[in-house]
Amino acid sequence: MKKTLFVALLLLTALAGQAKEKTVVWEQPCTEVNTKIEGFFSPLLEIRRVEFAKDETRVFMHIASRPENWVRISSQSYLRADGKKYALKSLDGMGTDKETYLTDHGYVDAVFHFEPMPMNTQRFDFTEGDENGAWQLLGVEQPSTRAGKLFPSNWRNTETGDWDISFYDECAIYDCQFWNYKEKEQTGDKYTIVLENGGKEITVSVDKNKGGKRNITIDGKTGQYDLISSITLPDYPQKDTRTDFKDTHYQTDTVTFVGWLKDMPEGMKKEGNEYSISVYDDIFMEHYNSKKSYAKMDSLGRFVMKIPMLNSTDVYYDWDRTYIRTLFEPGETYLMLYDFKGGHKLFMGKNCRLQNETLANPIQWGFRYAREENMEKDQALAFMQGLKDDKADALHELEKVVAARPNISDRYINYLKGHYDADMFCNLMQGRYHMKNRQVPAEVMDYANQYWQQLPQPYTLYRELNTFWIDYIFQLVSDRFYIRLGHGYTHADSKLYPIILRKYREAGKVKITDEELDIVERYGDGFAKYSGYMDGDEEAKKAHEKFFASDLPKQFNAIYEREDIGQALTEEYPLFDTYRALSVLDSIGCDQDMRDIIVVNKLSLILEQIREPLTEHVMQFVEENVKMPAAKAFLKAQNEKYLAIQRRDISKSQSIKSAEDVANMSDGEQMLRKLIEPYKGKIILLDIWGTWCGPCKAALKNSQEEYKSLKDYDLVYLYLANNSPDDTWKNIIKEYEVLGDNVVHYNLPKAQQSAIEHFIGVTAFPTYKLIDREGNVLDVNADPRDLFALKKLLDKLK
Repeated sequence: MKKTLFVALLLLTALAGQAKEKTVVWEQPCTEVNTKIEGFFSPLLEIRRVEFAKDETRVFMHIASRPENWVRISSQSYLRADGKKYALKSLDGMGTDKETYLTDHGYVDAVFHFEPMPMNTQRFDFTEGDENGAWQLLGVEQPSTRAGKLFPSNWRNTETGDWDISFYDECAIYDCQFWNYKEKEQTGDKYTIVLENGGKEITVSVDKNKGGKRNITIDGKTGQYDLISSITLPDYPQKDTRTDFKDTHYQTDTVTFVGWLKDMPEGMKKEGNEYSISVYDDIFMEHYNSKKSYAKMDSLGRFVMKIPMLNSTDVYYDWDRTYIRTLFEPGETYLMLYDFKGGHKLFMGKNCRLQNETLANPIQWGFRYAREENMEKDQALAFMQGLKDDKADALHELEKVVAARPNISDRYINYLKGHYDADMFCNLMQGRYHMKNRQVPAEVMDYANQYWQQLPQPYTLYRELNTFWIDYIFQLVSDRFYIRLGHGYTHADSKLYPIILRKYREAGKVKITDEELDIVERYGDGFAKYSGYMDGDEEAKKAHEKFFASDLPKQFNAIYEREDIGQALTEEYPLFDTYRALSVLDSIGCDQDMRDIIVVNKLSLILEQIREPLTEHVMQFVEENVKMPAAKAFLKAQNEKYLAIQRRDISKSQSIKSAEDVANMSDGEQMLRKLIEPYKGKIILLDIWGTWCGPCKAALKNSQEEYKSLKDYDLVYLYLANNSPDDTWKNIIKEYEVLGDNVVHYNLPKAQQSAIEHFIGVTAFPTYKLIDREGNVLDVNADPRDLFALKKLLDKLK
């Protein structure tokens, strides 16, 4: 009986052993070479599991790309191990030999079924297709095996989950710094290494590999470490329940950003040796661009960058090379490894968990934009519902991440939820530009107000937040103060007059009676009520005509034309846009920080438009009403810049020409011939622009770069300004250094400028034309914003 039981147990043990031999599993295998780690403009490929069975080898691969981009997997894909190829039999999750758009969420987890490799395979390569340029993941092996080779390798602390140290042939990485090897000693599978950085030395002792783990002692402190085999840092072992983001209360601090673009492809090296970071905390400018910081990379692709930051904010990393979108918090130090060959994207730092989690589980893209023009109310509401659906889809993906990764931090969850709100409401209010007559339904504004009442702080946190509140406030201002008049609009500024005149009366600056103030107030209300009418609305037009034919406008004009009243309103005029915004804020509510941001925002926009310093009266208003030191300092710096520009004298510059050159002339062709007469025999680049034109000014910023790039062509640059105030015209020329021995500027009277533009055929601004050596205006595209194309054109003219 005992013998029978023993035999049975042996049989069961043998069967169990055979069962175990049926499938060998590698979890999160290492890949020695994987250049497909990006996933934004090109696909990301990551092998997350391999199963070796008797009948097939299964490769579980995560494939990511933008939803609007397609991915195609060849049916000729194969594995190679020990010199032998193993063909693809089938693919689950997507088709082969066809374009597949990952429209749902930008990724797919596909299972490749290959011919069976031996179960004792130690290493293999994956090749997608059999053509030149095929995608390849080379040197795939188990972490427990790969950990036996220390160089190169990245290690995370088993207890904390942080990436603490790396060993590469070129250098080691530790404590957000690159360390040189002073000494290396290997005994079997153990290492003793002395690292040096800036005169400081530390000793690192590495114990032997135990199934992908090693005990490592760094500068006297011992911990257990796991080999990092995945592209991004694996899930953290503990939950982080913090929910807040660092808030400096808008006191500028610095982020130290250290990076290594390891084994950068040759094509990317052509982008230059500067790495750039775009920071989106410039909340005091309405039409702001990202603030860029740059750092020179050394021959290995390493750099150190100091980035001044107003507060925690979105950052975009060198969009031509690394495509990372995450958050920076002031006062922190981050080190980023972007290993183009080994396939790792990792963050090191004392507080970089959120950055690693956004790398591993990226922010969803793809909230819809308004596409239709002149949307009616039902279309606008449908657009709003579509955005709600987009947000629901993104939150559903977030729920899947949280379910699969229960230790994902609460800061990550809050950051993404906040992003999706900001994205949705930004696109919602941008939709106003596509709605008929810019009329936004009350339902849309009510929904936007719900977001306004709980805006995330700090206000720098999300790039899209700035765009939202600018559009939202402007729409409220438009609804309250803008009046449709025929085909255009007018301001109901007269509604501001009673407020201003009461303030001036209390200050003893004007004398005005209660009866006169009543007239001003009734006129303002009547103007707002009866000024506007749509073309074809005869009843509204008659009411408009009746109001302006009544005695009230005459009584108002008698008051308005008084010298003291006119002086008061003129003094206040630069603040009108600010007053309109403040009137709206009083009705919807906001804290002092947002109030200060909007006041400075409005005034900085005036500076951008007029390119002249603000008046003492306006700066005194800022001093009395703006509490935030950073907001005050920003506006003061901007104002002082234009004070300095104003003081600069260019009256003697040969570039500034007098309109007297074409006095008494009216024919556009004759005037142009007169202007270019001194430069016959040279090629002339004609630039027709205006101080009111944003793209024109943006192009002028690069004037000196343009002159330097085109110096070999001996050009004359002729600038004609359209409808531009003389002081603003000169200030822009000074600000952007649009000056030189071969640079000529005219600011002609409106009628003369129009005549020249009519002769040339100007339909847009800026307009660029080339005039050849004989004085012929050439019908070619001579846009200096594309210097490469312009050079090719000029070469032909040579």
